[in-house]
Amino acid sequence: MAVKYSIRVEKDGANVRAHFDLRIPMDTTELLASFDLNVEGKNLIDTLLPQKEFTGTKFYVLAKPSEAAAVTFAISTSDAWTADGSDELRGQKKYDDVSFSN
Repeated sequence: MAVKYSIRVEKDGANVRAHFDLRIPMDTTELLASFDLNVEGKNLIDTLLPQKEFTGTKFYVLAKPSEAAAVTFAISTSDAWTADGSDELRGQKKYDDVSFSN
């Protein structure tokens, strides 16, 4: 497994902050090929060019903050490595978070 990733999505009322850090060792030829991070079905990541690391923070406003909001991610590399996962931000909580990492 070449990719190390850390994804954290935090809810504060209707406001969502998503922070991500994806890295591949520099001593390989493998590159990140795709990364999707969805909240309520909306992909927060723009076009991802092939690269060794990708970090950043994206913001989103929930359409219905009092309802559960699905959070999903999918990562793939040029060498056919993949990872994906899902969780949800709970609607009954004003503050909530989900994390994915390896």
